[in-house]
Amino acid sequence: MDDERLSDELAGWACFRLDRLRPGIRMLHLYNSIGVVSKGVLLVRIKKTVSKT
Repeated sequence: MDDERLSDELAGWACFRLDRLRPGIRMLHLYNSIGVVSKGVLLVRIKKTVSKT
């Protein structure tokens, strides 16, 4: 069904530096193929742990 609805076009994209997001549940807005904010959002839960290397 995806190829019928979208006809192989880019649905949305996003690029985030995860180290700059605060811990917790966040809504990240997605952009369309020309760089304009779309109606799409991505719900993520950010958890950070510190490790010594």
